[in-house]
Amino acid sequence: MEDHVVPKTFKTLVKKCDRKFAKVRDIPVHGFVPSHYFSKVFKAYTKLWKFQQQNRAKLIDSGLQRWEIGEIASRIGQLYYLQYTRTSEARFLIESYIFYEAILNRSYFDGSHCQVVKDRGLRFKELRFYARFLQVSLILNRWEIVQLLLDRFKALVDDSNASFGVIFFIFGFVSTFSPALRIITILILNMQEIVTVDLQVHSSFWRC
Repeated sequence: MEDHVVPKTFKTLVKKCDRKFAKVRDIPVHGFVPSHYFSKVFKAYTKLWKFQQQNRAKLIDSGLQRWEIGEIASRIGQLYYLQYTRTSEARFLIESYIFYEAILNRSYFDGSHCQVVKDRGLRFKELRFYARFLQVSLILNRWEIVQLLLDRFKALVDDSNASFGVIFFIFGFVSTFSPALRIITILILNMQEIVTVDLQVHSSFWRC
């Protein structure tokens, strides 16, 4: 594929994925949704993910940022979590965790807060990633990663408050979440001592 065609194709695939994702993102957990909806959006994101893998060098040369790769992976993780909430099948939750863990390990979002010109939208994406990963990790009882994510999340919140202002941050960032994730976020911001105590209890238990 010619170099100038790659970024154009990538953007087309992203827009297609965005449209399909919007159809399933806001559907109530107990609401009816045709089974083919999720299969189609998964298929679209799988195609997009493989395309960016196969054309990574050309896309980076054309201006692709690491956080954009992270955003795609985060969407896939979110899709798996949505499937888990609708089916209660643990395999979907585990797949969601795998994608989120890969984002963390590959540092796709790290460094966004070091930009000379801070981007509120990018910061929101980074914080949403941490909040969603925390949500999945809590359900799976991955306490060590919960503590790590909690520390990073709170550090980002503090930096965001300093950079963008507390009022803007609270009403701007939290308002971008679904009602359920808003509750999770508020709990996260107030659970440092709870998690620390729980970790100590788990540690003491396994030493017995």
